[in-house]
Amino acid sequence: MGIGSSSDDLRDVLMKPYYSEPGIDIYLGDCRDILPTLPPVDLVLTDPPYGISYSSNMRVVSPKFTTIKNDDSIDGDWLQLIRCQSFAMFTRWDVLGEWLKIIRPSITVRGTVVWHKPGGGLGDLKRSYAPDYELIVYGSSDEWNLPGKRHGSVWVDTCDSSSRYNHPTQKPVGIMNMCIERFGGQTILDPFMGSGTTLRAAKDLGRKAIGIEIEEKYCEIAVKRLAQEVLF
Repeated sequence: MGIGSSSDDLRDVLMKPYYSEPGIDIYLGDCRDILPTLPPVDLVLTDPPYGISYSSNMRVVSPKFTTIKNDDSIDGDWLQLIRCQSFAMFTRWDVLGEWLKIIRPSITVRGTVVWHKPGGGLGDLKRSYAPDYELIVYGSSDEWNLPGKRHGSVWVDTCDSSSRYNHPTQKPVGIMNMCIERFGGQTILDPFMGSGTTLRAAKDLGRKAIGIEIEEKYCEIAVKRLAQEVLF
């Protein structure tokens, strides 16, 4: 945007998808700018950044995304902007407590799921065990009920390294399929889309999806993945 551009001009740019196909929209930008322009969705399914820094062409955001220490906090102001029936978010054990404090004012937390991913890492060798799981915090509005039959709270899906697309925290399509099927919903939103795994899973399951990503290179990857005819 040039000098003197109005806020209406910026809003028009943000509301125009970076990519669109029937049932799928991708937006390029900071989710905090784009979320207020979107309609309510059934399910927010996402893996937000923490312990890293990132930048935007609209603003630079880093202090609250640096390595998490006792005097650091997680930036969760985007949570105040989402409108959904159900919510599921990947996280780690060491930041779970802080995330819960941020989530609870906006969303009723219903529980956590353990995603067991064999071969997840080597650990510290001397001081810790291999990190072969992640946590999924889920919550909902009062009108929501778990769809279909009930499942246990430990879900198993292996990481397929052959399908990585140069994103540091990419999830396999299988676990995103599980989340969409087990948390339910026909319209899925991922405010931190990365390389587009949530959208790929939604498309494979015949659901509608919206993705937001702050880095254009990952939007490009997501578009290519959506163009594939088979799940990968």
